[in-house]
Amino acid sequence: MSEGDKDAVWLMQGWLFYSDSAFWKPPQMKALLHSVPFGKMIVLDLFADVKPIWKTSSQFYGTPYVWCLLHNFGGNIEMYGILDSVSSGPVDARISKNSTMVGVGMCMEGIEHNPVVYELMSEMAFRSQKVQVQEWLKHYSRRRYGKAVYKVEAAWEILYRTIYNCTDGIADHNTDFIVKFPDWDPQPSHGSNIPKRHGMQMLLGLDVKRRFLLQESSSDLPQAHLWYSTREVIDALKLFIDADTNFAGSLTYRYDLVDLTRQALSKLTNQAYINAVIAFREKDVNAYRYHSQKFVQLIKDIDVLLASDDNFLLGTWLESAKKLAVNPRERRQYEWNARTQVTMWYDTTKTNQSKLHDYANKFWSGLLESYYLPRASSYFNLLSRSLTENENFELEDWRREWILYSNNWQEGTGIYPVKAKGDALAISKLLFKKYFS
Repeated sequence: MSEGDKDAVWLMQGWLFYSDSAFWKPPQMKALLHSVPFGKMIVLDLFADVKPIWKTSSQFYGTPYVWCLLHNFGGNIEMYGILDSVSSGPVDARISKNSTMVGVGMCMEGIEHNPVVYELMSEMAFRSQKVQVQEWLKHYSRRRYGKAVYKVEAAWEILYRTIYNCTDGIADHNTDFIVKFPDWDPQPSHGSNIPKRHGMQMLLGLDVKRRFLLQESSSDLPQAHLWYSTREVIDALKLFIDADTNFAGSLTYRYDLVDLTRQALSKLTNQAYINAVIAFREKDVNAYRYHSQKFVQLIKDIDVLLASDDNFLLGTWLESAKKLAVNPRERRQYEWNARTQVTMWYDTTKTNQSKLHDYANKFWSGLLESYYLPRASSYFNLLSRSLTENENFELEDWRREWILYSNNWQEGTGIYPVKAKGDALAISKLLFKKYFS
């Protein structure tokens, strides 16, 4: 680097110190960081919003660093964040003893979601004091929607202490069962087949006072990440809906309403899946049919909801990829790339999904209906046949069927809408009444 530019500075991601912490102990970290002349390296404390390495490494042992918000993996669409960390973390780092912090940064794998997180983080580059988040959110909602409305401000207070207060230390990949469908055999003797994703404990919260209750608790059931009270978030959604007359024509209100409705319904869908598996294990045909059909119907309903806002459309993604092409061959390749990235990726066999399948999953209208719905339907149909005919469920049969479908979908050229349709508020009200009233 120095031969090419005598003033070159090595900007290095600090992710390795987190992801391979078993190896990177103080002696190893010092050896690496001190092997470069001081001032010639800047470290990105990449995951400082959740796992700040500067705190446990004596300020990277004197090496300058940038406090970074990572926040998102794979561009997944999920309402999530730690506003308290964002509002105080950069300030704590800057004023700490012997601080070597030289800036703040954002390094998310995808954006176009959770605008509240990125708006607050963007301000932190210009703030010398910690932000009082509750007061900041009142100003944020007024700026975002154009006026102050008590019900919306009250909704944001709830979201602040629930969705945007994830303190469990888990890196949030969206593991909701619609977009990351469990690839396992639910027969009791096969419980050990549940994948241990990234070695992390995915939590399905239990609280007898919540609306979503497990009829049975079992450690061998798949678990989606849940860090808040779903009941409180449903209350926040109700406040958002009830404030509708104040925000006619507001695109930001519509976006947030659709996203919050999607969030609430997605967590409900997780519970429908668990209930279907429990019914299957108990050989309760009627209960199994009810819960599996509920799961499938929720996918259809969420797809209709997402179709009502321009920001949640598969068609936009595919058309933007195709527009980059300069000839028909490139056009086909770019569309395949775009379809593959958000679904299966590529290292599949006939009976094994890619290790990165669903890494970049998306809650997009069109993707739910044409991809996630057939996946769930084929799985539940095979489970149903196993139940009614008293036969073993053959997981490999489902994998073979599903992977073939996915390969064909990735090769497809079907056209999807790029413009929203439907009344988002009316749809949200209807779905709230259907599932939460």
